[in-house]
Amino acid sequence: MKVEIRHSGIWQLSSTILATDEGCIVVDPGYFPRELDELAALAAAHGGARAVVFTHGHWDHVIGWSAFPQAAVWVSPSLAEAMDGRSARACKDLAAARDFDGRWYVERPAELDWPPSARVQALTEGSRQRLGEVTMQTLLLPGHSPDGLALLVAEAGLLLVGDYLSPCEIPFVEDAGAYCATLERLLALLGDGDPAAGVVRQVIPGHGPPLSAAAARQIAAADLRYLKDLLARAQAGDTAGALALPLPRAAAVPGMLDHHRENCQAVGLLP
Repeated sequence: MKVEIRHSGIWQLSSTILATDEGCIVVDPGYFPRELDELAALAAAHGGARAVVFTHGHWDHVIGWSAFPQAAVWVSPSLAEAMDGRSARACKDLAAARDFDGRWYVERPAELDWPPSARVQALTEGSRQRLGEVTMQTLLLPGHSPDGLALLVAEAGLLLVGDYLSPCEIPFVEDAGAYCATLERLLALLGDGDPAAGVVRQVIPGHGPPLSAAAARQIAAADLRYLKDLLARAQAGDTAGALALPLPRAAAVPGMLDHHRENCQAVGLLP
């Protein structure tokens, strides 16, 4: 298997091509039209895209599917349901993408929309998809969003985690308890202090460069400490203490303190 990664001009969004001798899959293709053109050309050079994978439904990860007109679209079951029913969440994500494009004068060859249901395949927990000699296992990872999906390629020691373990940002939390459980699960895959026990050697986060297992373990452990501290402050009703918590990283990045406040809201400390 050959792995090709491209990073978008928006938030270092990772778009990944996993290529075999029987074609490839494309994970989170985005974001700008010229970037999608490059990804489509790369996929064609690898025999064509058999599937596009959405690691979750947030707008920056989902708008590139139409650049691969022959590909199926693999998603988690909850995202498949949201897209098919045009849920409030799905409509909000699509509206956010349209708003971004409008603000920055992004012109596309077609109107942004969700893929048609006939092209969507919901991947359940533990399901295995085979492409050439490579088997990819699905992991469902809630916390950042309820529809998180990761791909584990065990024989390559590769894990694609969507919006977890980014070196560029702190956790963006919707459900802190579920997020902690996801981090504990990821730590188990990464060895959790015992590298020999891990099945993963490289991690591709949804934003930022690929990580060694050791670097990913450090991020997962720091994020877990941060969230457990945040939950402890929430249990004690200590809003001031929660707001004063040190961020696990990226404290100097504009807007990151705003995301920390949103995490405080997610655990019930702010209205």
